[in-house]
Amino acid sequence: MSYEIVPRGQARSTPSARTRRDISRIADYTKIEQSRVQSKAMVGEFAIQEVGYIKAIQHQAEQANPDAAEAIALIVNITVQGIARSVANFNNDWQ
Repeated sequence: MSYEIVPRGQARSTPSARTRRDISRIADYTKIEQSRVQSKAMVGEFAIQEVGYIKAIQHQAEQANPDAAEAIALIVNITVQGIARSVANFNNDWQ
């Protein structure tokens, strides 16, 4: 199989129990790290989508009420900063 270090039938001797245990530990650690990287990427992608949505709503709100554009921009910028801070905190917690 593709995940095997030595394809079956080609090994000259079987690895020791310690070697098998070490390989298993390394594989588990690798899976954990892959999950960590994937979760960080997913949180970042979700944040980007949320910011895009908020910016679209900002544009619509400013078009509907031009007099409130400055206040709307302030609210949106504070919200975007909060999202960025949350993503940064998530990434720091998962190091």
